[in-house]
Amino acid sequence: MVGFLLECSRGGASLAAAADTLRSFSGVEARRSTRIEYPVPLIVSGQNSLGEPFQERTSALSFNLHGCRYPSRHDFRVGTWVALQVAEIASGPKSPLVRALVRSIHAPRSPRELSQVGVELEIPANVWGISSPPEDWLRAIGGTISMSAAATAVAPAREPIPIDSAPAPAQTPPEEESVQSVPAPPPPPETPKQDTENAAAAAKPARVVITPDQLVQALREKLLQAAEKAVETALASQLDEAVRRTLSTIDDIRRTSMEQVEQFSAWQREALAHLPGEQNLKVFDARLAEAQSRSEEQLALFRGRAEEMAQRLEKIASEARRDLAETRKLVERITREFEPQIRARLDESVARAADEFDAAAARVSDRQLVRLMEDAQMTTRELSSQLEARAAEARSHLLGGANDTLDEFRRQLNVHAELAISEVNQRATSSLASLDAENRTACEARRRSLEQDVARAAEQSTDQFRTAIKAFLYSCLVAAVSAVDEHAKSTLDGLVTAPGKAPENINLPAASPEQGGGESNG
Repeated sequence: MVGFLLECSRGGASLAAAADTLRSFSGVEARRSTRIEYPVPLIVSGQNSLGEPFQERTSALSFNLHGCRYPSRHDFRVGTWVALQVAEIASGPKSPLVRALVRSIHAPRSPRELSQVGVELEIPANVWGISSPPEDWLRAIGGTISMSAAATAVAPAREPIPIDSAPAPAQTPPEEESVQSVPAPPPPPETPKQDTENAAAAAKPARVVITPDQLVQALREKLLQAAEKAVETALASQLDEAVRRTLSTIDDIRRTSMEQVEQFSAWQREALAHLPGEQNLKVFDARLAEAQSRSEEQLALFRGRAEEMAQRLEKIASEARRDLAETRKLVERITREFEPQIRARLDESVARAADEFDAAAARVSDRQLVRLMEDAQMTTRELSSQLEARAAEARSHLLGGANDTLDEFRRQLNVHAELAISEVNQRATSSLASLDAENRTACEARRRSLEQDVARAAEQSTDQFRTAIKAFLYSCLVAAVSAVDEHAKSTLDGLVTAPGKAPENINLPAASPEQGGGESNG
C-alpha cells in the first residue's frame, strides 16, 4: 500500500506538471484545435442551477482536444463543474470519468429544442476514443495521446479511497456503478411528447432486488480479492522500498567513486606533470592496476549486495506467500463463523435499504412529477402564448388580406358595373331608338288605317243618316199628307154639314196646305 501511495504521489507530481502544460492551451487556444463533427454518446452528471444532482444520457455534437458541445435538458450556470464519461468506445476500454467546466450555454430557439452546452475539459485529453487524432492534437500533448494516458491523467481527479476502511474492498467498481445507475440510452428527443416520456422514465427509479446469498458470495469474492490485493501491494511496497534503497546506495557509491576517480585523476595529472616519461608510464601502469583492482573489489561488493538483496527478496516473497495463505484461511474462517450474523444483518440492511429506497424513490418520483407538471404547465403557457401571438398575427394578416381583397373586388366591381351600365345604357338607347322608330311607323300606319276606317265609317254613317232622314222625312211627309187629307176630309165634311160656316172653314183649309208645304220644304 505504501508503494502504491508513493507511485500515486509520483504520478500526481508528473500529472500536475502535464496538466500545467496542457492548461496553457485553454481559452482561445482551446478553440484552435481541430474540431470533429461526429455524435459521441455521453453520460453527464453534476448539479443543476437549483443544486439538485442529475445524470443524463446525451450525445456530443462536436468535440476537440479541449472540450465538446452537447444538447441538454437541464439548466446550468456558466462556471459549473460536471462529470463526463464516453458511454461506448469501440477501439479501447471504457472511458473513465473526466471533469469539465461549463463555458457557454446557448438557449433553444423553440420549446421543442434543447439548450446547447459547451464545456472545457479540466485536463485536455483524447477521451473520445479517436484512434488516429489530428496532428495538432498530437502537437498539443507531445504526441502521446492515447486512452491509457487519458486514464492516467484523469485518475487523480477522482475521490481518494480510504486505506483503513474495512468495507472499501466490497464497493462496486466505478464502471459497475455507472452501468447500474444509468438506464439504457434512449434515442435523441425529437418531440415534446418524447421528451416528457423520457423524463418520466428517467424519473422512475429502477428497483434492484439483491438476495443475502448474492451479497455473501459477493463479499467473499471481494474479501479474497482485497486480501490478495493487500498482500500484493505490501509485497510491491517492500520490493519498491528495497529497490529504492539499493538504487540510492548504488547511486551514492557511484557518485563517491566518480568523485574519488576525479580527485585521483587530478592528483595523478599533477604528479605526472613533474616526472620524466618512463617513470610516468611505470607510475601510470601501477595506478591503473590499482584502480582496476579497486573497481573489481567494488564490483564484487556490488555483486554480493545484489545477491544478498535477491535472497532478501526471495525471503520476503516466501513470507508474503505464507501471509497470503494465512490471510486466505483467516478470511474463509471468518466467513464461515460470521456468515449467519452477516446474513441476518444483511437481511435487516436489505429491508431497511429497501424501505429507504422506496421512500427516496417516492420522494424523487413526487419531485420529478411536480417538476414535470411545472414544466408541462410552463410549456403549455408558452405554447398558448405563442399560439395566441401567431393567431393574432395570422388574424391581422387575414384581415389585411381580406380588406385588400375586398377593396380590389369593390374596385373591379365598380369598374364592371360602370361598364355594364354604360353598355346597358347604349343598348337601351339603341333599343329605345329602334322602338321609337317602330312605334312611330306603327302609329303612323295605325293613324292612317284609323283615318281610313273613320272616313269609311263617316261615309257609312252619313249614308245611313241620309237614308234614315230620308225615310223619316218621307214617313213624316206621308203622315202629314194623310193628316192633311183627313183634315181636308173632315173640313169638307163639316162644310157639308154647316153651310153658314163655310167661309170660316174654307179659310182654314187654305192655310193648312201652306203650312204643310213649309214643313215639307223644311
